[in-house]
Amino acid sequence: MADARPDIVVVLVDQMRRDALGFCGDPNVRTPVLDRMARGGLVFDAMCSTFPCCVPFRFSMMTGQYAHSRMVPALGYRMSPAERTLGEAVQAAGYRTGYVGKWHLHSLYGTVGGQSLAQANRRPIPASHRRGFDHWRGFELRNDYHDTWIFEDDASQPVRLEGYQTDALFALARDWVAAPRDDPGFLILSVEAPHPPFDAPEAAVAAVAARGPYAPRPNVDVAAISAFPPEWHRMLGDGRRMEDVPPEERDAIFTRSMQTYCAMIEVIDANMGALLSAVKSQPNGRETVVLFLSDHGELGGSHGLLGKAEPYEESVGVPFLAWATDPALVPPGRRCGAPVGTEDLFPTLTGLAGGHGPAAPGRDLSGLIAGGAEPEDDAVLLEFTAEVRPGRRYHDQTWRGIRTRHSKYVVIGNDDGVRPWMLFDLAADPCEQRNLVDAPAHAPARRDLHHRLAALLRRTGDDFPITLPGG
Repeated sequence: MADARPDIVVVLVDQMRRDALGFCGDPNVRTPVLDRMARGGLVFDAMCSTFPCCVPFRFSMMTGQYAHSRMVPALGYRMSPAERTLGEAVQAAGYRTGYVGKWHLHSLYGTVGGQSLAQANRRPIPASHRRGFDHWRGFELRNDYHDTWIFEDDASQPVRLEGYQTDALFALARDWVAAPRDDPGFLILSVEAPHPPFDAPEAAVAAVAARGPYAPRPNVDVAAISAFPPEWHRMLGDGRRMEDVPPEERDAIFTRSMQTYCAMIEVIDANMGALLSAVKSQPNGRETVVLFLSDHGELGGSHGLLGKAEPYEESVGVPFLAWATDPALVPPGRRCGAPVGTEDLFPTLTGLAGGHGPAAPGRDLSGLIAGGAEPEDDAVLLEFTAEVRPGRRYHDQTWRGIRTRHSKYVVIGNDDGVRPWMLFDLAADPCEQRNLVDAPAHAPARRDLHHRLAALLRRTGDDFPITLPGG
């Protein structure tokens, strides 16, 4: 071929935490395909969702910018058509581009915009607001795995997906892989699983349940859960709220829900097997680089919390794997311990395509993926920029943090100032059960990390009103 550059396939799942994989030691889930992918490629052991919510993650991935650069909130944000997208940058490098699945960067819904999830799913996203993709099989969002509709290119009316959403979207991705093309191809496949409501084919749930009781992480405290996301109330199906459910029933619901979460991941894993088989036999004569990642994690009862949007590892920590049909493109058996963040994805993906991402702020990790050295910078920003929904956690105050190889430091506050909130030694305490922020012996570490966080905020143009110790 005149252009021998590889195809690139990015698989983005939703709300899968970093440790929920067989090779990471989770006893509840079986992921043989992803385990093989990890052994045969590169694992980022400290990949972080910089702002661990669906919308801001997608904004940063699609633009290369931090959420604080546009004050992107946790939900209810419509990306400007003036933004240069990842798709456009890869197109400029000579790639044919495709997008399949959830977009979540256009509609305002619920308490933010008045639309229901069903309405948001069945309204098209104008081409002006999803630029950069030659092939479009997308939708805004749905959160219903048996009633999802997609739009094909510029069609004004949607087409209903048959069967379970994860299976159907992966099938569309395999169709894209099998289509003949002269130019190298770049595809993003974005599935909603394992995002709540937790829902998987009954056979998959039964397979998880048959292996025995769910084994929670050491920091899980079901009795301490005081706030349940709306999806958990809807799962009851009888109008009750989870707070009103007796403790024994709540424990049973939690166990069943987390087993279903694991089943959703196992369905993803099986579909990854079919997708990898497809790229190995694709008709275009090209090698393929495949990347697998999630937009944010799931707390799953850790620290008495559910959902996302927290600085804890179960929320910010996401899987990130790179693998290729040709081991020369992604040398196998490697693990990167340096923390990387969402803002690194745009320059990395454009770098893999031979193009150029934004000048700042992220790092191009394509050289590392191809066999190069880890980045020297050992710290990434964590942030919660804004919450526009009244009554939600962090509506009146927000947080910023710094995550290094071995430590995490977080401050919380508002325009009146901030206070140190969390300090964890991740090497000694990976489940973050001992907050050292007020420990006298760790005051020097806290002071150093506070200064490093303040410098990181200045460097990234974040005007969060952080103060230095002593004023």
